[in-house]
Amino acid sequence: MFYLVATYDVPEAEQYEPDGFIGVDLGIENIATTSAGYLAAGRGLNRYRKRQHRIKPIMPHALCPHTIACVYHPRMTMPLGADACMTDLLDRLLVSVDSLTDELTAEILNGERSYAEGMLLSHEQLRAPVHDNLRTLLTALRNGGVPTNMDAPRAAGRLKAEQGIPLAALLHAFRLGGRFIWDRLLAMALAKESAAWLLHRASDIWLIIDECSSAAAEAYRAAVEEQACHDAAARSIMLTTLLDGTAGNSSRAWEAMRVLRLDRKGPFLVVCAENNDGVGPLPTVEGQLRAVDIDGEWIHRAGSLLGLLALPNEQLVVAVEELLDGIALSRVGISRPFASPIDAPNARREAQLAAQCLPPGASGTHVYGSSPIALLAAASPDAASEVARTVFGPLLTLPTTERAVLLDTLGVWFATGGSTTRAAEHLHCHRNTVLYRLRRITELTGRRTSDADSCAELYVALQAVRLGSLPE
Repeated sequence: MFYLVATYDVPEAEQYEPDGFIGVDLGIENIATTSAGYLAAGRGLNRYRKRQHRIKPIMPHALCPHTIACVYHPRMTMPLGADACMTDLLDRLLVSVDSLTDELTAEILNGERSYAEGMLLSHEQLRAPVHDNLRTLLTALRNGGVPTNMDAPRAAGRLKAEQGIPLAALLHAFRLGGRFIWDRLLAMALAKESAAWLLHRASDIWLIIDECSSAAAEAYRAAVEEQACHDAAARSIMLTTLLDGTAGNSSRAWEAMRVLRLDRKGPFLVVCAENNDGVGPLPTVEGQLRAVDIDGEWIHRAGSLLGLLALPNEQLVVAVEELLDGIALSRVGISRPFASPIDAPNARREAQLAAQCLPPGASGTHVYGSSPIALLAAASPDAASEVARTVFGPLLTLPTTERAVLLDTLGVWFATGGSTTRAAEHLHCHRNTVLYRLRRITELTGRRTSDADSCAELYVALQAVRLGSLPE
């Protein structure tokens, strides 16, 4: 090898004041930045530069002086797979892959707690994917640094997801494997006094390991999503059997509650919330319930959101009512508390009826039994419709605006305890106006508000109209 140095004079460039710049190399952080502040850097490029940045200050200390001097020999521009020394080292590692697998398996068990303490995988279950991935990595390195088959890392990712091993532990195991391969290659290269070309290929080796670990991570996430969908479907089926009464006897119902993690002593509640134009009727309900130590399972069914809640004590029943009322965007019915899951079907019917005790289009909560007249109208809509027609008669034939004014006045008069003065204040009108409207109702229906029986009939008919028992 020889060197030749040549020099020649070049005229100086004309001096001028630039009004901006196209780009400037900012080193490891960004490849270029324009005068407008735009940073041009690709993720792959940055990852490559970071690997180079990490390798340069460390590796020279592991090499002898004469190998450092020849790091940038022109021969080092040859492809990885074409390097005879590299091929020879990788062939030797592939021949001893079984013994290397045992060493790496032990190293993973010692270096990753999730594998050692979890006891979710037997030694053989861990060794098999270690063997397959080690062979995949070494084969990819030997064939020019291009992984052609990702079956092994993907299988490892799926297996760890199925066993519940954290993703971080999976990626750590791949990093341990990468360091394991690098250490063996470096030791063998130093023994042959040919570590310079290995240093030159460090980034390629770690790129292959990174690609394999990325494939494993993608398979892990896909398996977790698939498992979550499967679990959600199974939980929905269990909840449906409880609410429909098809769970069987009491012991099977309690077993379903245990699987759903609702097996507290109770009390329990069923909630029915109407779906409102595709918008969730109870936003953030699960998080808010968990915040007050209430477990729940939910299912969408027949235009409603049904929930089965397990409360730690009876004192939280009122708290649940207040919490749901504060976030409800539609009609929400709540059953009475019950102590056994075998009573869940009856509680579901109670919650559905309770939701119908609120006027259509309203938002809020209603507890089953808190308004007997509304419950009667909701439970027997046909009978309620007949009562409304019989009691109101000609009033229902009035123009829409006039009819609404009279019915609203009657409703406010009932709500204020029969006080015309308070009703007038609420309606922002004179007391005599309220009296006039009540007399008008008497004229049309033949029922006086001063008579108890007539008042009862008017109230029941009014509830029937408000709950939509009459067709438009």
